[in-house]
Amino acid sequence: MSFLFSSNKWRKLIQSRGRSFIFSTSVPVPIAAAAHAAVTVARKEKWRRMAIWSRVHDFYSLTQLNITSPIISLIIGTEEAALSASRHMLKSGFHVMAIRPPTVPPNSCRLRITLSAAHTLEDIRRLVAALSGWIQFPSLEQNYQIPSKM
Repeated sequence: MSFLFSSNKWRKLIQSRGRSFIFSTSVPVPIAAAAHAAVTVARKEKWRRMAIWSRVHDFYSLTQLNITSPIISLIIGTEEAALSASRHMLKSGFHVMAIRPPTVPPNSCRLRITLSAAHTLEDIRRLVAALSGWIQFPSLEQNYQIPSKM
């Protein structure tokens, strides 16, 4: 299911010209209302965006992986390895799903992590420690120690 937030002018243009929208069923009202509420909160509570980007920076600082988003895709390889890594993460207290074919090409299976404003620096430290058995982080290859609580 997909939907679009836009001005009335753009909505009318997309509805009249966008072939995929012409005969499609509309989004249920509760889902549209929830999405609208989320956009309203995001506009008002700017601290949430700052907190998310702080977590992205924390993850980068601990791993030195070149990430540019709170949605992090870590390539594991085979489907079996990705499923094992996902099970390991669940046992470690993290719900991290394996992304497998047909979503991604064979042998490029991955774990997808989404950081949020609700996560803490300690959460990120625990996440990196749990992932370190499956991912070779540049910072850990250089005998980098994950900092203890500050």
